[in-house]
Amino acid sequence: MADWNEAWTSEQWRADASQWIDLVLMTYELTRTGEPQQTLNDIFSTQIAVPTDHGKLFFKANNPGQYAEVSVTSVAANLAPDQLVMPLAIEPQRGWMISPDYGETLRALPTTDYKLWARILREFAKVQRSLVDFGETLFDAGLLHLDPAWLPHYIDEQLMLHASMPREHALHLPARDAEELDAQLGEVKGMCEFLAAGPIPLSLEHNDLHRGNAFLPTTPDEPLRFMDLGDAYWAHPFASLGTPVRVMCEELDTTPNDPRIRSAITSYLEQWTDYSTVDELWAYVEPALRAGKLQQHAMAMRVLAGASESDLRRHAGLALQPLAELAQPVFTD
Repeated sequence: MADWNEAWTSEQWRADASQWIDLVLMTYELTRTGEPQQTLNDIFSTQIAVPTDHGKLFFKANNPGQYAEVSVTSVAANLAPDQLVMPLAIEPQRGWMISPDYGETLRALPTTDYKLWARILREFAKVQRSLVDFGETLFDAGLLHLDPAWLPHYIDEQLMLHASMPREHALHLPARDAEELDAQLGEVKGMCEFLAAGPIPLSLEHNDLHRGNAFLPTTPDEPLRFMDLGDAYWAHPFASLGTPVRVMCEELDTTPNDPRIRSAITSYLEQWTDYSTVDELWAYVEPALRAGKLQQHAMAMRVLAGASESDLRRHAGLALQPLAELAQPVFTD
């Protein structure tokens, strides 16, 4: 168990968190109506539900590699207040935030209709469009940048890092495997350069966009509200299609070439047509999905940097699997 997981279950940590929660409630003149309940404790975060006289609040504490989520969420929500979770309070030095209850997420809907995914992608594209001019602002809040132009160097650097780790290390990559993978990645490096030279500006790349991270609207006309920016980067926005494509394939028991999935992606691309036509934008989807594997790898390395040996063994795939998948096409002809 990681050090932070052990801390999150200690009496001292719970007393500190409870004291901070009570301070926030006092600031907003809210009254706690029951004991806070710890609802999650995994390597990424712990979450506590706090019942109050004005509804439930949700406290979240991040692992050290994702402390910046609280500041990034706060700043981004001020830039897109109708479509992102707005924390009531944050404690950046400890990676804490407390947020209102926005209700059920879209995961509660008993449907696998691809049209729901089309709406998710369409509306998240609008969030990305609204943020394209605020890269420096979000960087100052702690959002890390992964420009596609840097990714060819990142690939070389990370393959060398994994190959140089001790053989017994959970993240070790045998030299032969690293060499074989490197030999296959020339095409991916070219894709990253293609993205960097393309017309689409960098924006918020969610890196974990699924139905559980979007709230059910309360009226038909209300926009979707998104949460959970712990995995996010400032990167090529189309990489945010990665998780939706994977989950749609699972839900629909199909492949990325399925016309329903392509239709949902087209709904997303239609939000960017002032930069190019939909047909031309499709050329950037496969490269962005491959680049997204590197964002997934970078996120995992941040989280695992302080993990225990047992957690490293348990979660090594979070870092190694995206590297292994880099050379594999998402779409097939």
